[in-house]
Amino acid sequence: MFDYYDDFNRREALKENFNSNALMLYALELRFGIDDIFDVAVDSLTDGSDDKKCDLIYIDKDLGIAVVGQAYMKKKANKDVAAPANKASDLNTAAAWLFAQSTTEIPSAIADRANELREGIKEGNINQVLFWYVHNCNESANTMIAQELETVQKSAQLLVNDCAGESNTVKVIAQEIGNETIEEWYEESDKRISINDHIEVDSIDKGFEIQSEKWNSYVTAVKGTWLASLLKKYKPEKLFSGNLREFLGAGKRKNKINLGMIETVNSQPENFWAFNNGVTALVNDYDIKSGNKLYVKGITIINGAQTTGAIAQSNSKKEFLIPIRFIVCHDSDVIDDIINNNNKQTEVLSSDLRSNDKQQKRLRKEFEEYPGYYYSGGRRTDRKTRKKDVFEPYMVAQVVEAFHGDCVIAYNEKKSLWSDDKRYVSVFTDNLHAEHIIFLYSLTRAISDYKKFLLEKGDDRTPVDNNNFNYLKKRGARMLLIKVIGISIECILGNDRNLDSWKLSFKKNDNFERLVSLWKPVVVMTLKMGSKELLPVIENGGLRSIKEAECAGTKIRDIISAFSEAVSMQVKDFRDNVDTRDLRRR
Repeated sequence: MFDYYDDFNRREALKENFNSNALMLYALELRFGIDDIFDVAVDSLTDGSDDKKCDLIYIDKDLGIAVVGQAYMKKKANKDVAAPANKASDLNTAAAWLFAQSTTEIPSAIADRANELREGIKEGNINQVLFWYVHNCNESANTMIAQELETVQKSAQLLVNDCAGESNTVKVIAQEIGNETIEEWYEESDKRISINDHIEVDSIDKGFEIQSEKWNSYVTAVKGTWLASLLKKYKPEKLFSGNLREFLGAGKRKNKINLGMIETVNSQPENFWAFNNGVTALVNDYDIKSGNKLYVKGITIINGAQTTGAIAQSNSKKEFLIPIRFIVCHDSDVIDDIINNNNKQTEVLSSDLRSNDKQQKRLRKEFEEYPGYYYSGGRRTDRKTRKKDVFEPYMVAQVVEAFHGDCVIAYNEKKSLWSDDKRYVSVFTDNLHAEHIIFLYSLTRAISDYKKFLLEKGDDRTPVDNNNFNYLKKRGARMLLIKVIGISIECILGNDRNLDSWKLSFKKNDNFERLVSLWKPVVVMTLKMGSKELLPVIENGGLRSIKEAECAGTKIRDIISAFSEAVSMQVKDFRDNVDTRDLRRR
C-alpha cells in the first residue's frame, strides 16, 4: 500500500470535479508545488472531444517547463495490474499535433495552448517539455511502457528542435508517472532535503566554520567536476528540493546568464572562482574527519542551481574551483529566511521574498478569521492546507490587478506584480483586505467553473454556449472578463454613484462554494451581453492592449446599464449578498 493513496482519496473535490484526470492533477500539484490546482486544471485540461491525445497541456514560463499529459485510472488497481502501453504511445500523436501540424489544422480544443507552447519555445521561455503518462498502477508491471516512452522522447525531441531553432536548447523528457513516482513526490512534498545519503565532498581540504544560535556553517571550495557529478547522480527535483527554482537551461534570451557560465567553464575555467558568487547548500549535518576530509549527510542546493546546471551542461573535464558553504539548520522559519535571502541575488524574484512583508503578515492574520481558507502570503504551502480552499498568491495579485488596474499586465506579467516594487505596492495596498480577496477570488473561480461546465457539456452546447466557450479558451480571456466586470460593477450592483470598489465584499464569507455560485449569474450575463465586444480584443495573439480592453469594458458597461431591469432580475441574489461598506470599519 502506498502512503499517497490515503492523501489522494481524501481529495474528494479534486476527484469529483476532474474524474479520470484527478490523479494527473494531483501529481502535477505535488511535482511543482502548485497551490491552487483547480485554477491550473481549468486552463490546462483540454476539451476531450478532439484533444489529439493531449489530456493536459500545462505551461509555466517562470519555471521554463511544459507538461503534456496522458492519464489512465484503473478502478481497482493492485500490484499485479498493469497500465496499458498504448496510452504511452498516444503521446507520439500528441507530439506530432503540437509541434508538426500547421497551426490552421490544429483542433480548437488544443489550438491556443499549442500556439502558446510553440511561442514559448521559440522565444526561449520554455527550456523543458515533459511528456507524462500518469496512472495508478505499478511502474514495473508493464515493461513495454518504458520502450514506448523512449520512442516518444526521441521523436518529440526532433520535433521540438525544429520548433526551437538553432539558438535555443529545449530538453524533452518522457516519463512514466505511476505509483512509485507519485509516492516519491508525496514523501518529498513537505521536505526541504530530499537526499539523505552520506556524501564525501571533493573540496580543497581547507575551510572554516561559523556557528550561530540557530545554525552553523562550513565554508570551503569544491571542484566543479564534483558539483556536476551531483546533478548527474541525483534528479534535479531532489538536488534542488529546497530551492525556489531548478536549472532553467541556457537559452539565448531568458537564460543567457547560464549560457555565459557555460562559456566561462569551457573557455576560461581558471577565472570561474572570480566570476561566480558560489553555491549555498543546506545539509542535515557535516563532519570534518582526519586529514581534513569533509563529509555531509543529506544535501539540497538552495542557491546555485543555475551554477550547478551550467557546469553539468558544459561537460567540461577541466578542474576549477567554486566557493561553497554548507549550512545546518533545524528551525523551519530560519530555513525559510535563509532560502529567501539567498535568492534575492538571482535574476528572478519570487513571492517567497515578500513573505515577511508587513502587508503579507497582515493578510495572513486576517485570513486566520476564516478556518476553511488558506492564504500563504508567499510562504510555501504544506500538505495540511489541501483540506482548505487555497488562495494562490500569484492569482490573488492577478485578480486584484485585473479588477482594479491593468488586465494586460495581470495576464502577461504576473510575476512582476510580486517582483516590481511599484506594481507590488499598487496591488497590496492598505485598502486590500482578506474579505476583498475572497470577493475577487470567488469571481475567478466562478469563471473557471463556468468554463469547465461548458467543456463537459460538449456536443450539448447551444450556439450561445459555443460562443462563450470559444471566448473562454482564448489566452487572457479570464483576466479581460474580470476587468470588464470591474468596469461594470456599479451597473451590475444597480449603484450609479461613486462606489469605492476596494470596499466590496460579501456579507458572509465563510462558504466559498456559495460565494462562487453567487458570481455565476454575473459571469454568464456579462458574457452573453458582451461576447461580441470581448472576442476581438484577444482573438489574435491573446490579451495585448489595455486600451482595447477598457474600450470593450466601457461598451459592455453601457449595454448592462441599458438593460438594467433585466440585469436586476438575473443578479438579484448577488446584489443582496454584496456589501459596499468597509468591512473592517463596520
